[in-house]
Amino acid sequence: MAASTLDTNPVMLALDALLGGRARHGESLARRSSLRIGGEADHWVEPASLDELIEVCELATAHDLPIHVVGLGSNTLFPDEGLRGITIRMSGELATWQVLGEEEGVTRVRVGAGLVNAHLVRGVLASGLVGAEFLVLIPGTFGGAVVMNAGTKEAELSSVLTSVTLLIPDPATSSWKTAVMTPEQLEMRYRHATLPEGAIVVDGTIALQKGDVEAASQAAKDDKERRNRTQPYKLASVGSTFANPPGDYAGRLIEAVGLKGVSRGGARVSDLHANFFINEEGASAADFLSLMALARVRVRRDFGVELTPEVRFVGFDGTRELARIERELTIALNESGNDNKRGEDA
Repeated sequence: MAASTLDTNPVMLALDALLGGRARHGESLARRSSLRIGGEADHWVEPASLDELIEVCELATAHDLPIHVVGLGSNTLFPDEGLRGITIRMSGELATWQVLGEEEGVTRVRVGAGLVNAHLVRGVLASGLVGAEFLVLIPGTFGGAVVMNAGTKEAELSSVLTSVTLLIPDPATSSWKTAVMTPEQLEMRYRHATLPEGAIVVDGTIALQKGDVEAASQAAKDDKERRNRTQPYKLASVGSTFANPPGDYAGRLIEAVGLKGVSRGGARVSDLHANFFINEEGASAADFLSLMALARVRVRRDFGVELTPEVRFVGFDGTRELARIERELTIALNESGNDNKRGEDA
């Protein structure tokens, strides 16, 4: 850990007393990421209730430690240097779902932020409820789906989401409080939601209906089989690296500029789907960012399109780092172009 033993002991002791085996220190982030990239987390914790979550957050506030909330790490890039502070993965009550009631043919279902999306789909279908099948294609947890307004070409979470419970810090009192917000208040749009500063998703409520479970189950199965045929989900990746630009597809653009199969260090653009960047040979976060930057620069240059990262940067300013690498790449490309032009003139 970066902090001294003297500084971390009180935090370690407090977390161990609160969570027991659900608190680990010096936890490998690479094993917590579908991309298999990342250093160590100083403190990895798995609170199982809202009360535990609040205690963890208040402990972090009291010791002026950063808080990082992660799910399955399915669309996450962790830094090679690891994460300082406390990293939270929801468990227990925070990873369950329950039916709240039915009114006028609509069934409201509360979903904990830590629940795996595929498990939610299986559970509600088994209870005769349809409308959430598209989430079976969203790897990761429900909380992550809220933050990204995750979706497919069929639907996105905001189409069924009715409210979200957040845990929000109060700087004036160093305490944390819950608040319920609507998708409209969160300004949910394509692959985006605007949360209050420092807010943590606790749970959300979705609206489903009784329906043809057999047809819905078959549709979900067909979607998964189609995904597995066209996308390298069995390889180490974050899923889609970039959001699709309006009226086009990121994968088509990346392939069109000739980057399919191209590598930077241990990271490579998939031969199966160009919007999937895979960790082929022990890639670092720096390798992955370099490949992302190359794709953004080439697509910008050839098509005038800005590719927006769909991957979530945790514990570091990935957007700023991308911009730095892109500036260097652009200068190199311009110099290469000038050299070619001078050769032609000569």
